[in-house]
Amino acid sequence: GIIMASSFGILGKLEFLQVIASKLIAGINPAVIHNIEKYLALKKAHYLTAVEHLEGDYLEFGVFTGSSFTHSIRCTRKMENIFPGIKKSKFIGFDSFEGFGSLDEGDEHPFYTDENFKTSFSAVSKRTAAVAGSYKFELKKGFFEQSLQAGAAAHGVSKARVVFMDSDTYGSAKYAFDYISPVIQEGTYILLDDFFSYRGSKSKGVAKAFDEFINDSGISVRRVMDYGMGGAMFVIDSIDV
Repeated sequence: GIIMASSFGILGKLEFLQVIASKLIAGINPAVIHNIEKYLALKKAHYLTAVEHLEGDYLEFGVFTGSSFTHSIRCTRKMENIFPGIKKSKFIGFDSFEGFGSLDEGDEHPFYTDENFKTSFSAVSKRTAAVAGSYKFELKKGFFEQSLQAGAAAHGVSKARVVFMDSDTYGSAKYAFDYISPVIQEGTYILLDDFFSYRGSKSKGVAKAFDEFINDSGISVRRVMDYGMGGAMFVIDSIDV
């Protein structure tokens, strides 16, 4: 306190300003902070892929209410002046829309329950259609072990431009990484919304699945940024053929 007062004069003594700032920050719903930073991260991914004229589709695993899915469409539409070819991007989202179902052993988590993650497929479809304009989108309903089984090629996906993964658990993330493995490319951005879940363990959750994906796919990634309450964004910088 003495150092603050001598260094910053009267501002150092105005502790009530710090108290006000603390109360404001403490009072903000964590989900609000997370979503705002997530939107900024997605904006960055769509901008950087547009600047690089990267072709490919947007893939989202864990659509929930569709907020990230629709935001990505909005961001992409704003990038058309930078890269007109971005108009060819398709948007494909996967979700059970019923929560998690039965979790594998080791995936149990106090917050990951069906009650917290059930949502309406029809409502999300309508919300997306309202913002999609001329962009093609598909929402594929079902648990990942069924909906991802056919593979990306069967869904008309040859290259992924941006991947957003909000799949929470190791089991579901593993299916998602297997799905994107044939369609990733140098410059693909991957956002992992729950990278620091399970008390930060590297041997659980999305972090474990991502580590296996990197090793098995022979890819190299660079970490671009962390965001929100536990998200991280990476870009693929090389792929061993």
